[in-house]
Amino acid sequence: MNRREIKEAHEQAVINGFKQYCEDKGSILELIDKPEPPDALVLIDGKKTWIEITDAFFNQEFAESITSYAADDKKHKPVPKEKRFTIEPSQSFNAILIECILKKYIKNSIGKVFEKNGSGILIVGINTPFSEAEDLASSEKESILKAIKPYEQRFHAIYFYDPYTQGIWKVTEKGIET
Repeated sequence: MNRREIKEAHEQAVINGFKQYCEDKGSILELIDKPEPPDALVLIDGKKTWIEITDAFFNQEFAESITSYAADDKKHKPVPKEKRFTIEPSQSFNAILIECILKKYIKNSIGKVFEKNGSGILIVGINTPFSEAEDLASSEKESILKAIKPYEQRFHAIYFYDPYTQGIWKVTEKGIET
């Protein structure tokens, strides 16, 4: 598979996982289209919305290692030894996570999707060996809500996705929903 095919398969897997999450909550998700952007137009219990998927990686080298490993059209780039050591990895990743979310809040193409379709759903993959999506949904909810407060609310919901367990957690003002 080339890198583009891997990206499409990844997005489809996340959408399928989110569909299962919705079903587990008693809702029905139907895929309408995958226009790029957003990653999906869907109906949830008959109400139209859209989904944007992004991934927060522990660092750039970790991202390149993971994304180049399976791609036929890209040489694998292992994480250099000097980038495998970190002090206070949770604090470092928390800043990366908020930056990743804010990029979607200020991205022009997402602004156009918001103008056309109203607010959507953001699903963020949590790619770090030092934290779990479920824990971050709880521990980082306040800092995320504070960071996005000044921006137009392009997303009515933010979910964290754990690529290792395929678990999904909703970040809300009242805590987490599993």
